[in-house]
Amino acid sequence: EAGELLLSGPQVVHGYWHDEEATARSFVSVDGRPHYRTGDRVRRPEGDGPLLYLGRLDNQIKVLGHRVELGEVEAAIREETGVDAVAAVGWPRSPTGAAGIAAFVADLQLDVAALTERLGARLPGYMVPRELRLLAELPLNANGKWDRGALIRLLEEG
Repeated sequence: EAGELLLSGPQVVHGYWHDEEATARSFVSVDGRPHYRTGDRVRRPEGDGPLLYLGRLDNQIKVLGHRVELGEVEAAIREETGVDAVAAVGWPRSPTGAAGIAAFVADLQLDVAALTERLGARLPGYMVPRELRLLAELPLNANGKWDRGALIRLLEEG
């Protein structure tokens, strides 16, 4: 069964210094011991195999060793284009997260090269999408949110 990876042990602190809200968000008590909530989804395979990394619970990914909030990439694209329908995903996937970022914008008229150049001027290189796809509209999931799974399938199809 999939779940969130929790860390515990002598190296784990009991919370954030003078920040009860952050402590409440990031730590849980299990059997009276503090456990740090990593935000990583994992599953233990049958037997004694290593945990299988399934991705993040939030939209944070690791790109080339850097933690990236995809929302920051999306916000930069929204500001540069004036388009609200923007979604970014980690792509291509790697064993530790993603080798880069792919972004989708619901505007078929954008100049992709110019947008990439503007993003390069305001974001660190590892945050600039390697691939920008223009769509007429972004797919929605059953909850009315951007369907990131459908976007990843588009990337897998080429």
